[in-house]
Amino acid sequence: MPNYFTINGKAYPSTDVVRMGVGQTIKLRFIGTNNNFVHPMHVHGGPFEVVALDGVTLAPSARYLADTINVGPGQRYDVIWTARRPGKWLIHCHIPHHTTNNNVETLGAGGLTMILDVR
Repeated sequence: MPNYFTINGKAYPSTDVVRMGVGQTIKLRFIGTNNNFVHPMHVHGGPFEVVALDGVTLAPSARYLADTINVGPGQRYDVIWTARRPGKWLIHCHIPHHTTNNNVETLGAGGLTMILDVR
């Protein structure tokens, strides 16, 4: 089984840090590229709005708020997250093994972890 998981081809702490201001929004696209794993992807700092599923934009009445979504093999979710207050907010998988690098944490995490730095 794999012991390294990546976001945009990088494992934390090499993942990008996205700098934002309070009130700004970011569209995140979660893609289940592996055929063996489900990734419950979570964003700290408030809920996000699910706006598209598998490349299909959801009608406004079908959109919903969540703070974690299970991304299965081949699935794609587009979500909009709003920076509500200053802080360093994590995007990460909720499976502990998926947030380490070969079962080792580096700087407090690894793998499927990324930081949204809101100032």
